[in-house]
Amino acid sequence: MLVGHSYAGMVISGVAHRVPKRIAHLVFLDAMVPEDGETAVDVQPITKQLIDLAVDGWRIPPMPEQPPPLGLFGVTDPDDLAWLRSMLSDQPVRCLQEPVRLDDPAARAIPRTPIHCVGRRPAGITRRPVPAGERVRELPTGHDCMITMPAELTGLLLEAWAARSDR
Repeated sequence: MLVGHSYAGMVISGVAHRVPKRIAHLVFLDAMVPEDGETAVDVQPITKQLIDLAVDGWRIPPMPEQPPPLGLFGVTDPDDLAWLRSMLSDQPVRCLQEPVRLDDPAARAIPRTPIHCVGRRPAGITRRPVPAGERVRELPTGHDCMITMPAELTGLLLEAWAARSDR
């Protein structure tokens, strides 16, 4: 099982395209879900604003913290925020502009589970419709559920794995 959170939905999609036989299941954890030839900007248009803010034309600084209840990616606990701030780093612009190739039918056949964080979201963040046949799991928290609801997320990942095994 390969899990991608946020932008990493682009990454796991590309990995699935390159080595589909090595992946039994994909989990899109509050993630971007691209179509063939799309960039992160195509999937999440607000990403263009981040690119426009790039420092020295090539790196995007971490997202700014927002007032509660949004916090930083939905994280509001002071200790968790301190840890999260220490882990954030710049992201290269180019990765948001690189299209993902997804034209391998074997990759498209890999079972997928979307997990949506359905707590408060910053303005401008959109989510694509989920294809028919995919069961969406939800967590009532902000974007960084692995910090705010780790036990619940673990339960959903185990459930997704078990569902994969039942096929």
